[in-house]
Amino acid sequence: MSNPVAENGRGTPDSGVPEVPFTVDADLDLGRAAAPWLRDHCADVVVRRGNVPEALSDVEAQGAAWEYAQGRLLVRPPGMRFLVEGGDSIRYAAQPGVEEIDIRLFLMGSAWGALVLQRGLLPLHASAVSNGRSVVGFTGHPGAGKSTLAAALASQGREFFADDVLVLDPEAGDAYPRCWSCKDLKLWPDAVRLTGTAAGNKIRTAPGHHKRYATPRVLSPHVLGQFKELYLLVTGSRDRPSQVEEVQGLQHVQLASTAVYRRPYAVAIVGERRLFQQIVRITRTVKAYRYRRYVHPSRFEDGVAYIADKLPL
Repeated sequence: MSNPVAENGRGTPDSGVPEVPFTVDADLDLGRAAAPWLRDHCADVVVRRGNVPEALSDVEAQGAAWEYAQGRLLVRPPGMRFLVEGGDSIRYAAQPGVEEIDIRLFLMGSAWGALVLQRGLLPLHASAVSNGRSVVGFTGHPGAGKSTLAAALASQGREFFADDVLVLDPEAGDAYPRCWSCKDLKLWPDAVRLTGTAAGNKIRTAPGHHKRYATPRVLSPHVLGQFKELYLLVTGSRDRPSQVEEVQGLQHVQLASTAVYRRPYAVAIVGERRLFQQIVRITRTVKAYRYRRYVHPSRFEDGVAYIADKLPL
């Protein structure tokens, strides 16, 4: 049986299912897409500026700019620190001169990914489009064109659903997993031109960063959907036409595994075994494909038209 999904617009629950899996009380602007998650009081999660340690003790796992210990994850982007703990708190600290928009970028990225994992949900590194309750995601390496493709499809009438991070309920059973959007669309200037999208403010104040927040032509009225298909974007040969091929079996599991957002965090927080079980559960209902296309502005519209014809939306 399918999961009931809200159909009355952003922020309005339907059939007893909350529009968002948890609520947030934050002391800074998290962006337009995060609005349905926000509450002024009595929220599940509190985000506040405060004292954040420079390091954790008894570290269980770590990377170049993060540490995990006893249910706490410390993230250290340049000039900032975020402490995510218990699935109900994010504290952040920043050096003088670091602007709120820079804090927002990393809070809604690495820190949010850790929070989602602590709350038993699974973040995918994917952008997505939808049609009503049905959601299709696009994943791939950084720069593969996930956001650009989703924005381009929104310019052709699909509903833009999510950018960069798609939050899933991994306990889907035999139903399509519920999924949620949380982040605003971000595009490079050339992608803004290609997709005909309206550009907004820069996402960072640092010199040389020209990526901007953008408003898609058609925005989904829902923050909650049913995740049905995942496409891995792969660069193909300029001499071959675009191609979509279904991925099954172990390759299906591997594709979904590589799509996990901040996978090292997931392994540290959830554990390798449980993470594998969650991914396998999702692949029982969510189909996966490789989409090979020649990435060049001269072929961009052809590629968008090709994939638009393949989508079940």
